[in-house]
Amino acid sequence: MRIRPLRPADSEALAELYRQDRAFLREWEPDEPDAFFTPEGQRASVAQALRESADGRMMPWIMEADGQPVGRINLTGITLGSLMAASVGYWVPRRFGGRGHASSAVGQVLDIAFFELGLHRIDAYVRVDHAASLRVLAKHGFHTVGVSRGHLYASGRWQDQICLQRIAPWDDGVRMGADFDDALLTPAV
Repeated sequence: MRIRPLRPADSEALAELYRQDRAFLREWEPDEPDAFFTPEGQRASVAQALRESADGRMMPWIMEADGQPVGRINLTGITLGSLMAASVGYWVPRRFGGRGHASSAVGQVLDIAFFELGLHRIDAYVRVDHAASLRVLAKHGFHTVGVSRGHLYASGRWQDQICLQRIAPWDDGVRMGADFDDALLTPAV
């Protein structure tokens, strides 16, 4: 399984995956209009993601196994400067669940976030009853920060979500980033 950048050409395959998973998604995701589940709706969704990517606010990927899309993963809310953080979110259709795709994708995205982008923290929000997703994040060193009450409207009500964080493995509490020049920390004599 690999991740690759989202492309406009992915719209039809995504529409089919979302359409097949629509009943399952009702339980976990925000309500979407009927158009979201069509190729046209996915073209609009992909176009929006690519605009946000061009603006540096988001990095959208497709999870791909054996050359076929098996899910999406995104870094969103990318903030640089003194925060150096983003949030990760992902979706694997029910029929592809339990095969390690989400775990592999999260690992790949963390490597990009921490070692290519130099981000310091990645947040994730997961519904309190989504055990599979909580296991994926725990496997990658995410720790619970707290509960965000009424965080997301899904399945007909406001859902509480657990806020989890993963701090960069290079964090020593002092350095600015993974490639920060340690010589700058040495006082001149």
